[in-house]
This record gives sequence, structure tokens and C-alpha cells, in this order.
Amino acid sequence: MPSTSKRVASFVPMNFNPTDGSIQLGNLPALICPTLSQDEARIAFATLMHGERDVGTGYHWLSLHRLSLGGAPAGISLCFHGQRLDMVTMSVDLPGATLEDGWPTQAAIDAEVAFMRRTLGAALGYRLAGGHARFGWGEAWARFDPKGFMASSGIRYAPRT
Repeated sequence: MPSTSKRVASFVPMNFNPTDGSIQLGNLPALICPTLSQDEARIAFATLMHGERDVGTGYHWLSLHRLSLGGAPAGISLCFHGQRLDMVTMSVDLPGATLEDGWPTQAAIDAEVAFMRRTLGAALGYRLAGGHARFGWGEAWARFDPKGFMASSGIRYAPRT
């Protein structure tokens, strides 16, 4: 199996704009930002699509894979309410993460939360004190979700007026 650095080299890097919370995927022209519609995202990121899910409540998720964040393989899910982008959740696949019966251990989850706090905080130019930070454009978080027993990270955009 290729080393992590060789595997990540073939993935598309995620780049954050701390001024407006937008995300650029590699050199793709479309930005992930509050004005991105669900239909536009489907077209712009078709080569990265890994699936979509309509939860039947007006929320629709588009999952993208083959991304990288901070040198680690990553995936994101774009959450739309109607056509409006509400939030982007993120996860990384850290090398050496320990699994038990296919599920991450508490140590692996803690390592992902710490990695995301550092990486997302650095990308946005702000420490995620307590795992959370607010911005004029919305908020970012990286913390342990005890209900789902998993790392939870992402950004939520403020409602547009």
C-alpha cells in the first residue's frame, strides 16, 4: 500500500478563506460558500461526489471524498436546507488511527478532534478555544460528540438576510 504522503498527493486540497468562510477545493473554480446552491454543487463537484442523502426534513446532504486537509485524507458533507448551504461537516483519516471492530477508539477520536482544532483553527486564523469559534460569517467547531461517539468538525454559515 502506498504511503500516506503519496496517497494524499492524489487528493484535492481544501483551502479556507478566513474572511468569508469559503472553501476552495484545489483549483476548481466553484467555491463552497453560502451562495452555492445544491444544484450548482452537484455540477461543480461531480468528480468528487461520493453520495447524497435526502433526510426527508428539507435537509439534503452531498458527500465529497478524495480531499485532503492538513496533509491527511479527508471527506466533507455539504448540508443544504432547500437550495441554501447551511453547513459543511468534515472528517479526516489519520494514519495509525486505532479501530476496534471497525469503529474508532476514544484515543483515535480524541486525536482527530485535536488535529481538527489545530488544522481548522490555523486555516481560519483563530484558535478553536473549547472546540468552537464564531465569525462574522458563521462559526467553526471541532469537538467530541458523545451522542454519536465520534469526532464532529465543520463550519456553519450564518443565515443570509
